[in-house]
Amino acid sequence: MDNNTLFSQESMLYITFGLVLVVALLVLIVAVYVLQLLKAFIRKDMTEEQLAAEQMEQGWFARLWTKWNSFRPMEEEEELLLDHDYDGIKELDNHLPPWWKWLFYLTIVYSVIYLMIFHVFKSSPLQEEEYELEMTAAAKMKQVEQVEVVYDFDENTVTLTTDQTELADGQKFFATQCGVCHKADGGGLAGPNLTDKYWRNGGDITDVYKVIKNGVPGTAMISWENRLNPIRIRNVASYVLSLQGTNPPNALGPDGDLYEPGN
Repeated sequence: MDNNTLFSQESMLYITFGLVLVVALLVLIVAVYVLQLLKAFIRKDMTEEQLAAEQMEQGWFARLWTKWNSFRPMEEEEELLLDHDYDGIKELDNHLPPWWKWLFYLTIVYSVIYLMIFHVFKSSPLQEEEYELEMTAAAKMKQVEQVEVVYDFDENTVTLTTDQTELADGQKFFATQCGVCHKADGGGLAGPNLTDKYWRNGGDITDVYKVIKNGVPGTAMISWENRLNPIRIRNVASYVLSLQGTNPPNALGPDGDLYEPGN
């Protein structure tokens, strides 16, 4: 069983579980609502003494919930009715729950504080300014890291890497930058085919490294020396050589001189 099949089965399992959970929540909400309606109808037929006794028997959470929502009993609905009448549908003059109003007041206070901090006193940067600061700090950190890193090879002593992590790094860069001219599979498009044994500038790791680093004058192959560090250049060059013999479909024909390793 491949990874795609496993991923599809896991996705279906999660989706099914999510749907069951949503349905269960909806059933629970409907049940609570129906229960509240039944209690309301029962309370409507109760006397004042029975209502007082029921209120005394309520737990502290029920009393707190009633207080937070400022509920009015159904027997007071006639006092709350407005003059509006739409095809027999009447409107109650119920106020918003206190917790909702206090939440609204809190958002107003928060917006005033936000306005003073970010727009009046400007004591904190906005999103765009924060992004620019982070990018500047990241660029400085990258420069420091590049200065501190000691490379034990150059374009004449570089060796082929077979580390899968480093090859994956080279593949990622190749697919996004080099694939425009050479295609993602290396079969060649505007640039030559990189999967056969024919090379314009040599097919050794040092030759490919130099081409990536220095570019090729008079062609679309630019120099990447100022954009990539030596390790990234080596990873890309090693990945390019790993494409040898893959024979992708619709690849371009031979271009350059035949290169055999060791000759």
